[in-house]
Amino acid sequence: MSYKNIPFGGVEKFNVLVETPKGSAHKYEYSEKLDAIVLDFIYTGGFCFPYNYGFIPETLGGDGDNLDAFVLTANPILPGVIVPCRAIGIIELLDRGEEDNKIICVPVTDRDYKSCENLSELSFDYKTIFENFFKEVVVQKNKIIEIKGFFDKARAIEAITEATKSFLVLSFGDGSEIK
Repeated sequence: MSYKNIPFGGVEKFNVLVETPKGSAHKYEYSEKLDAIVLDFIYTGGFCFPYNYGFIPETLGGDGDNLDAFVLTANPILPGVIVPCRAIGIIELLDRGEEDNKIICVPVTDRDYKSCENLSELSFDYKTIFENFFKEVVVQKNKIIEIKGFFDKARAIEAITEATKSFLVLSFGDGSEIK
């Protein structure tokens, strides 16, 4: 299966390519060079991903990679599965001083999250879950990560919009050469 040319979708309903399933101690990452999902890191001590993790195609985040996304579901989603999602929030963070924001989203077809529009509507302490997750990533990967804050759907949509514009400029130029 080729993972190239996965369409973005739109800001209200976009695709996420899941790399790492919820509950996995193995961090997988898409390799553009190989056009495959490869093992990137193995966490130890029972540490695992609290939610499915992947990226939004045809976006470009502040770190120069596709915009990352956590996909909230009750069950794991296998690596390589494309999930149509909608944003409910964003974690703005710095990874080694570089912007590396994470969109928090839910599948558009997930009945458990059908009415959830914003982080404030979640029935669990998402802040503590993500804060603890990133604290352990810092320890196990010897990184410096700073969570700047958790923000609502509107801020997430702004970030997605900006990331799609950045991708288009990188891919097709800014149009300034057209006279």
